[in-house]
Amino acid sequence: MPIEKDKDATIVVKDTPDQEKYELLKEKIRYKQALRENSKKIDHQKVRLNIQADALPSKTFFIMNALAAVIAGYGLLSNSAAVVIGAMLVAMMLGPISGIALALIDNRWLLFKTALSTLLLGIGMIYSIGIILGLVNYDLPMTNEILSRTQPTILDLMIALAGGAAGAFSAVSPRLSVAVVGVAVATALVPPLVASGILFAHMEWKNSANAFLLAVTNIFAIQISSSLVLWIAGFRRGSTEEVQSTVKEFLKRNAVSLMFLALLGIYLSFNFYALLNTRLYESSTEATISTELNHANNIIDTIQYDKRDDFTLIRVSIRGDIPPSPAQIAALNQKLLPDLNDNPSIVQVRFIPIDIIQAEDSPNVKLEQDEAQKLSVQ
Repeated sequence: MPIEKDKDATIVVKDTPDQEKYELLKEKIRYKQALRENSKKIDHQKVRLNIQADALPSKTFFIMNALAAVIAGYGLLSNSAAVVIGAMLVAMMLGPISGIALALIDNRWLLFKTALSTLLLGIGMIYSIGIILGLVNYDLPMTNEILSRTQPTILDLMIALAGGAAGAFSAVSPRLSVAVVGVAVATALVPPLVASGILFAHMEWKNSANAFLLAVTNIFAIQISSSLVLWIAGFRRGSTEEVQSTVKEFLKRNAVSLMFLALLGIYLSFNFYALLNTRLYESSTEATISTELNHANNIIDTIQYDKRDDFTLIRVSIRGDIPPSPAQIAALNQKLLPDLNDNPSIVQVRFIPIDIIQAEDSPNVKLEQDEAQKLSVQ
């Protein structure tokens, strides 16, 4: 006869000193297992095979990178950073760069040629897709996501060096996924290549060249940092038997890449210095203009810079009640700093009057300055 549920027997086990010892022993065993998992040695042969496989010009490589280029292209054209980042979930540009890094460290000419050809084919395909997207969507304007990749600086070089090191470390670490880090590294490659193609289709040669330069900078930086991580991890030759390799040997095998990286670093440092000076000049100019013109219910909407041969024309768009006088603008010009070429800065104001319209029987309420600020469309 079955026992009723409310009358079932209940067994109560009390904690004993012996049970606490058993729990402590099990915890120590788990801790030692975790230590063994973290201390696993690098399987050099397996890592080499994985890098070599990813460096091959496979169908998967071209299909996934083509899809990444299309998604990134439309993310750039729609000015969506989220779409651009999401496109990198399918990109596979880290593989051939890691193959080049391993080939230089192991001194393997055949692997170098294979990985380099895969990389060049991938670059050509992605760039071509960018040109096609630019031609198909020729009427769309250049977005901030595209233009932001046309001003490479030394900061981009530092980011690429860190990304390449992370990718190489994930490749040799038994407990890290190279796919996740590959996404971050590909973010620095596919978008600037697609952006350069789109700009090329719009015949914006200078911006296109700058975006392509950003991609090239990232490639060299990722390769150098990957080579360094692999060399430190013990990858010294193309066999299962590792040998000692000096720093001199490392520098010799990566001499060409290091030379290009040094030249790029110098050029990008000048770019960063010029960009920094431009930002400081614009920040100082905008602060002065705001102090002089942004009052009496007048609201500054936009400030644009038009560089001429002998001066910089600063176009200021203002909405408000009372337009500034020519004498005010002349006094403002005297207070502005010269531009980066030591030429005068000249302000030109486009004034848009604001009319307050209400019913005849409505009370006449004055628009205060703080209320005008809230109504401003920046």
